[in-house]
Amino acid sequence: MLHQEEPAKPQRPANFPTEIYAGADKQSSLYQLDSSLSTVRIKVLRGGLMAKLGHDHIVASRDIQGYLLLGSNSAERSCRADFYAPINQLIVDDPTLRVEANLSTTPSANDIAGTKTNMLISLQADQFPFLQLHSVDCAGALNEEPVSTTISLHGVSREQLLQMTVTRPDAESLVISGRFAILQSDFGIEPFSVFNGLLKVEDRLDISYQIVARKKD
Repeated sequence: MLHQEEPAKPQRPANFPTEIYAGADKQSSLYQLDSSLSTVRIKVLRGGLMAKLGHDHIVASRDIQGYLLLGSNSAERSCRADFYAPINQLIVDDPTLRVEANLSTTPSANDIAGTKTNMLISLQADQFPFLQLHSVDCAGALNEEPVSTTISLHGVSREQLLQMTVTRPDAESLVISGRFAILQSDFGIEPFSVFNGLLKVEDRLDISYQIVARKKD
């Protein structure tokens, strides 16, 4: 019997608007995310009557990709952003991030591996391999105004108003940071539970991020 290779994992979402950023005019400012300096952190809390037997977790992405495009008209500046992160690359319980998040328990290596397995099952990562964020009107972030975004996860897209801070450490970079919360159930995700819900993952996820974008020539 011939061995059949598994199909390659997609490098980016099928609906990612590559042509918009590839075709940006020279007067606009195009920024590409620097994944080596960007982090999204998701705090996952335990719940249920048996919560003391479980662990809180910190899940992180250090593989955030995408672009931000600022239009050339300074009087009425346009802004578009498209970011994505592969679900399979999420990091569960990095020791340093656990300390920074002030998590009190110490899960074992088996606990952490099991948490990631259960997370990927809950998110149906094979079917929905990316978390995406999209905005066609993000100019307000430059003035610390809320930004209308669309978050896509688990095959569901929802509008989310985000408050973010944008700083310019130098002429070639932007740093975008903020925090917000989502409910897993809003995206059709059933939070993991055992013992008929006596030990479970809370529906709410608290998310913080710091994203670095660098100007492309």
